[in-house]
Amino acid sequence: QGLDTVLKNSKDRQFLYAPVLTCTIDHIIQATEVKRGGRYILPTMRLMSSDLVIDEIDDFDDTDLIAIGRLIHMAGMLGRKVMISSATIPPDLAEGYFNVYQSGWNVFATMRGKKTSVGCAWIDEFRTQVKAIESKECYQKEHSKFIDKRIKKLQQQTVKRKANIAPCSTSKDFREYAEAIKQAVLEKHQHHHVLDTKSDKVISIGVVRMANINPCVELTRYLLDNHLAEDTEIKAMAYHSRQVLLMRHEQEKYLDKILKRHQGDEHIFNDVVIRNHIEQSKVKNIIFVLVATPVEEVGRDHDFDWAVIEPSSYRSFIQMAGRVLRHRDKEVQEPNIAIMKYNYRALKTGGKKVAFRLPGYQEKTDDLTSYDLDKLVDTKELARNLDATNRIKKAGTSELADLEHKVIHGLLTNYESKGPESMQGWLDSDWWLTGVPQQYIRFRNSSQDLTVFLTANHELKEKGDKGSVVIVGKDNVVFNTDELTNLWLRRDYKDLLKEQVDMIGLDIEKVELIYGEINLPTYGKPLKPNQFIYHEQLGLTKK
Repeated sequence: QGLDTVLKNSKDRQFLYAPVLTCTIDHIIQATEVKRGGRYILPTMRLMSSDLVIDEIDDFDDTDLIAIGRLIHMAGMLGRKVMISSATIPPDLAEGYFNVYQSGWNVFATMRGKKTSVGCAWIDEFRTQVKAIESKECYQKEHSKFIDKRIKKLQQQTVKRKANIAPCSTSKDFREYAEAIKQAVLEKHQHHHVLDTKSDKVISIGVVRMANINPCVELTRYLLDNHLAEDTEIKAMAYHSRQVLLMRHEQEKYLDKILKRHQGDEHIFNDVVIRNHIEQSKVKNIIFVLVATPVEEVGRDHDFDWAVIEPSSYRSFIQMAGRVLRHRDKEVQEPNIAIMKYNYRALKTGGKKVAFRLPGYQEKTDDLTSYDLDKLVDTKELARNLDATNRIKKAGTSELADLEHKVIHGLLTNYESKGPESMQGWLDSDWWLTGVPQQYIRFRNSSQDLTVFLTANHELKEKGDKGSVVIVGKDNVVFNTDELTNLWLRRDYKDLLKEQVDMIGLDIEKVELIYGEINLPTYGKPLKPNQFIYHEQLGLTKK
């Protein structure tokens, strides 16, 4: 309460005073990432009295792991507890963050006359292991024991996910790649579907994971214009981050409702949208396809019948596999996950440029011997069972997984490197006295987007200083109003805005500036004419 005269903003007071604070890491990481000014004060004060839980820790780009390590180090210095959470934590990431935390805890323990050993707990769905750890060598040993037992437990479970490599041509023509994906979709539907007893029609709900937004939208258009057998239809929807906040919220609300399948599929057949598609369709097979970018990989509690994956990393296989039969305990005989033989960037560049990147771990073209998935993974192992083994242990059976372990080792457990760009340099050298590490390794280095707000009349507004609003993007964003057929879910932005106006009682202009948010990927550069295309149902793409 004594800080109320300084913290005049109600959000700042809530940030500091809330007993439990749930926020994105962008808010709290300012404690270690600010190079000048006072923006580090509030998150640092919060961290002084709060334990830190970081969910989906391995969802971050590789260099971001070092920035997060700086935050964990500070939490240790302040004597706070830290929990990192994910189903796919690699051994070097776990060891690296233990080392970072222990280094910070040593400072706190020395100042307070406490024991320097760190209490560690390993927790999964099978068991909990707790032990006081004195050194990283001891941590390595205990972590390996825990992981070995976890893998044994995983191998005893019902096999719910099997994967095959889906063939595709090496053509640069995206339509050929899209056609190969479509054939993989049809094959998965054939083996993994449910029957609607009311109509005697067969449906399946699946996801196609694309690495980037433009191909995601392009593939959605291709599937919507589907030319299939007479007895089959595809209903598709694009899901990615370049969508207006309100439109994306409506989409996620719908998906969260449909794809909760703990109690079976009755609610799916009773859904108004699904029911209309079934009753209006004249075909036997109806395939509902969510075409998604990596936004579907993390934090979405969805249960699909099958998945088709454009490869970026071994981690992406495991994360997407976690969205197949997520709520249902059903053993499968036929593969319910297809991984494309190539990713499209490798085909488009003729294999001459780095392809498993953004997202992915590849940094140089010679990091991998091939872009052919048949040569990068153990196909027999995937056909038996796709689980987290290759990610949580250095199994050595997949070149693609081995690359990820190598990259994370270089970032977090390369104890010889002492430069400002390294984790160990932050811990052992005096770089923390400067702002140099934050310049070399900037958290979310690529996220220099322009945040604008879409109006009901297709104008884009930007919030200026002191509450002012300016119109932007008049000649920079082209609004595409093509009428699309075969859409799975159709949303109307104006109607959604009116619903919010009625619900919260504000003028539509104010509602637009709350729920109409969308980010333009300008990377800190000025807008260019006709730079982007926006379609209400498909979202924003670069021209």
